[in-house]
Amino acid sequence: MYSRNVNDRELTFGVSGMLYKANVLMYDRQTESLWSQVRREAVAGPLTGEELEVLPSTLTNWGKWRKRFPGAEVLSLETGYDRDYSQDPYADYYESKKGFFSFFTPGPGEEEKALVAGITIEGRAKAYPLKVLREQKIITDSFSGKQLTLSYNPETDQISIRTDAGDELIPLVLYWFVWKGMYSNSEIFSAMK
Repeated sequence: MYSRNVNDRELTFGVSGMLYKANVLMYDRQTESLWSQVRREAVAGPLTGEELEVLPSTLTNWGKWRKRFPGAEVLSLETGYDRDYSQDPYADYYESKKGFFSFFTPGPGEEEKALVAGITIEGRAKAYPLKVLREQKIITDSFSGKQLTLSYNPETDQISIRTDAGDELIPLVLYWFVWKGMYSNSEIFSAMK
């Protein structure tokens, strides 16, 4: 999730309908610049090179969210349209082991559509499989000259990443093939060390 404020200006984003390395490009309605969700920056248009501020977020289910925020509201399914919102149009895609428009060939032990928490430090990228984080709850790792502690909270599905200096890194949770497509030299954490 990102802040809509760029250079003291609030932008409104939409879906461009275009893909870049198997990931949707957003556009802002003010300048029509194209934005990479994964790179967190404008990749074409007047705002090329401008970056979006990452905001903390989590990928969770309704039960856990409702438990944590009992007063939370959700959009009504009564939209005035005939569409059945109880059916997820992407259910088949989520079940598939193959990525959409993916040219990625997984390495040994890698799954193309494994969910990962990706981070970048000083131009280097690394991905941490959510499956490993969920199993181990706490992981320590050394990456790009920093000691990292990754924590997973099963009650909230939140991932926390802190450096030895106490700085917080906000990961981007996405499929491994998308992360690897954007950061071709990315490392991936292995529980086997």
